[in-house]
Amino acid sequence: MSASPENLIAIFVMALAAMAAKGGGFIAMRWLGRHRFVTALLDHAPGAVLVSAAVVPLAQTGGAFVVGAVVAAVLTRKVGGFTPGLFGGVGAVALARWAGLA
Repeated sequence: MSASPENLIAIFVMALAAMAAKGGGFIAMRWLGRHRFVTALLDHAPGAVLVSAAVVPLAQTGGAFVVGAVVAAVLTRKVGGFTPGLFGGVGAVALARWAGLA
């Protein structure tokens, strides 16, 4: 397996950006502390990530992705976490595609 130098540079730059963002977050948390707004933002971030990841496939294709989005939303709400919703949604899309839903 080989990778082009452009891809390796892009991966390296993205890793640096991720580390800078994480470092900035740590500095901001030390400076701001656990303010109400920060706590609310952190509580709602996983749901926002799930929704933003699901919007494009839902708008472009539908079918199996609609089933996955519904399952993900129900599991996230009922089980109470981002991880079960994410894995349940991916599993539901896989099962729906296996069943023949496009």
